[in-house]
Amino acid sequence: MPGQPLYVPILKGKEGEFAALETLASDVRNRLAPLIEVPAVPYDYANERPAKSLDEHVADIPARLKKCCGDIQFYLDLPWFEAEEHLSDGRTALEAILRGCEDLGISSVPVISRTNKPDYVAAAGKHISRAGNVACIRLILKDFEEEVELGDEVDRLISGLGLSDATSIDLVVDLEDLGKDGRSTLVARSALSMVPRKEEWRRIILAAASFPEDLSDVDAATIATLPRLEWDLWRALQRRPPLGRVLIFGDYAIAHPIPKEIDPRTMRMSANVRYTTQDEWLIVKGRNVRQYGFNQYFELSRILVQRPEYSGRDFSWGDEYIADCAEEKRGPGNATTWRKVGVNHHLTLVARELSKLRHDV
Repeated sequence: MPGQPLYVPILKGKEGEFAALETLASDVRNRLAPLIEVPAVPYDYANERPAKSLDEHVADIPARLKKCCGDIQFYLDLPWFEAEEHLSDGRTALEAILRGCEDLGISSVPVISRTNKPDYVAAAGKHISRAGNVACIRLILKDFEEEVELGDEVDRLISGLGLSDATSIDLVVDLEDLGKDGRSTLVARSALSMVPRKEEWRRIILAAASFPEDLSDVDAATIATLPRLEWDLWRALQRRPPLGRVLIFGDYAIAHPIPKEIDPRTMRMSANVRYTTQDEWLIVKGRNVRQYGFNQYFELSRILVQRPEYSGRDFSWGDEYIADCAEEKRGPGNATTWRKVGVNHHLTLVARELSKLRHDV
């Protein structure tokens, strides 16, 4: 991917997010490098067992990645897999997916962290050696706690990759959930001040999130706004950049960092549209889809297109879908459809806002 990305969205490797990437306009695709988290094997609640084997789970992932990210570089992380899990042939899931990406000619950057076992880190190292690619180390706030010798831990990871320094490694400093009030810039600056090898990293990405775990605090059949605290934090840091270098912006789009695993048989989902604006999320919420159905999205779309925050049908694929749904030309869709709509609009808005900020500097 030419140049340095402006934006690293952290996305769950599920169909809604994959489809959102696939439908991005080319000017947006060229401005971002998504960090895709491959989820763990889904659970079959009815039979109380995994829905498929690990081999089956990872088999189709490289082809899906090629379809949505074939022309851009992306980061690949498997944060939810258990450390002891391996495929039937003894390989780690990471190695199998990276090999598949290599075979398909797509540019994947493996992400490793302190909790990864040596064979997992070694698989990432073998990939960057074979593919002539870069790697990524992801640190979370817990890694900056006093009892952790962070410099030693980073050195261990770099050595495990078969490297001697960090010049071909990207660093993600992930503040994760900022909470309802947001962590202060002091917390972010404190973490960044403890980053080892400050001058060596190829890129440094600051990621954070503030979208709630669910929308239970938003009343049914209402319109609400939620602050984008990670965006406020990143902009505040730009006024006096820490580390004296560019920090690439990262967020979790319209999702909470920790996926909430719920038995679908008991889940009570409300129809809702998560719509990103320059400083907030606009939530247009309906009622329980089990009782009131997905046809609610026709009316939710009509409400949204009349709002001043709506960017217009030509802004993104997601906005076009909303306009068509308001006219009942498409839709009403389902939960996956509306995750695709919301993420596609979000990625488009953030990438373009970041590009505008860079040109205004």
